[in-house]
Amino acid sequence: MSPEMDPPHRLPWSGLATDGSDAEIGVLGIPFDGASSFRRGSAEAPDRIRSLTPHTAPFSEDGTPLAGLRLRDYGDVEADPTWKPFSAKVSEAAATVLRHPFALFLGGDHSVTIPLTAATSRATHGPLGVLQLDAHLDLMDTFEGRSWSHACAARRILELPNVDPSLFAFVGTRSWLDDERAYLADHPEVGIHTARDVCAYGVGRTADSVCRQLDGAASVYVTIDIDVLDPAFAPGTGTPEAGGLSTRDLLELLRPVFRNLPVRALDLVEVSPALDPSDVTSFAAIKVLYELFGWVREGSVI
Repeated sequence: MSPEMDPPHRLPWSGLATDGSDAEIGVLGIPFDGASSFRRGSAEAPDRIRSLTPHTAPFSEDGTPLAGLRLRDYGDVEADPTWKPFSAKVSEAAATVLRHPFALFLGGDHSVTIPLTAATSRATHGPLGVLQLDAHLDLMDTFEGRSWSHACAARRILELPNVDPSLFAFVGTRSWLDDERAYLADHPEVGIHTARDVCAYGVGRTADSVCRQLDGAASVYVTIDIDVLDPAFAPGTGTPEAGGLSTRDLLELLRPVFRNLPVRALDLVEVSPALDPSDVTSFAAIKVLYELFGWVREGSVI
């Protein structure tokens, strides 16, 4: 197809991108995978996801047009191999993105959620609720000698001053470590919805439980580790776990969460393009993001 025959959405973010500071959605990429404990490659995800968006029509799956929604992409945080200065740069950049009604962050491994939630916590007046969709708990105090490993992300979030364990929910869990079980034994108020629970009780009941638990939050941060999906739906990730959710499960779970809770920000992490045959995982991530755009367009989060 010649350039003059290209469809109008054959642009970054399907033509939704703008330079306006009043855009409904702010986007930031965090291309960092230095905290991965197994296979790397998630640092490539922000660029790969962006590169595929011109091939995605600007509609939600139910036919809601996304035209008119404005999205400002701030690009990527500059890479830095040293965690402390890099984390500070991420927090600073996130504060700018959080000036928009909704903030979207593209990782990167799950460690990037540590400075992102810290920035969101500072921008939240009142308790911050957190929903983590993940095969793993990431509740280790340290892992492989690092307190900022991607296996420690949830533990660091739970140390934030306005994050109470009673306002933290996991969905899709199917991998455990001894220290994580000990932490949860001491904090039974944390919500745990395993992948098997989702299968046994259904997506709707799980979503209802999450919404009831996080109802008292002033704002909610959603973090999606793409390995919450079964590897059949998201093979391109560093630490896959069989027995996960389907892409449909994930979409149907998120829909009532966005409808009923004050979701302020979301990150999507652990997509590894180098491990992703046919871009299956990147396209799954884009599907989630574009449905999110539809919910924003409908006014669910603004």
